[in-house]
Amino acid sequence: MNKTIRSATKIFLFVAIVLVSSIFSDIVYADSFFRGTVTLPYEVRWGQAVLQPGDYLILVRSLSQPAQIYSKDGNQMFFTSALFTELNSKGKTRLIITPNGDKHVVDSLNMPLAGISLIYEPLTKIQRENVAKAGHLQEQVAVTARK
Repeated sequence: MNKTIRSATKIFLFVAIVLVSSIFSDIVYADSFFRGTVTLPYEVRWGQAVLQPGDYLILVRSLSQPAQIYSKDGNQMFFTSALFTELNSKGKTRLIITPNGDKHVVDSLNMPLAGISLIYEPLTKIQRENVAKAGHLQEQVAVTARK
């Protein structure tokens, strides 16, 4: 009798794990406005989230919802809302990052195929002037768009 109960429990747990795994993957890979991956070479503040160096999946389900950022290992999930959008069909799919002392801050996510950029941290007037003068005060990290 104990063997039957143990076998039934193992089968139940296996089925439960399979169901939860498939539900999670459906959530992560459900239709979205934008889906891409990025490798951050250093710690980055993105909205209120602080992301450590590493690989991340970015999901933007719609422009009215916060972006969802998942660590590659799936142990961490972050939400960050854009302050506003800007029409932009130029350039490459990139995170635009501004160094601020020893920190790095995501300014925007450029999605030229969608014709927009999501602005997370607008540049100050001084930063805009410095970028215009020097042209290199912002860094760009490639984002690989995925279907």
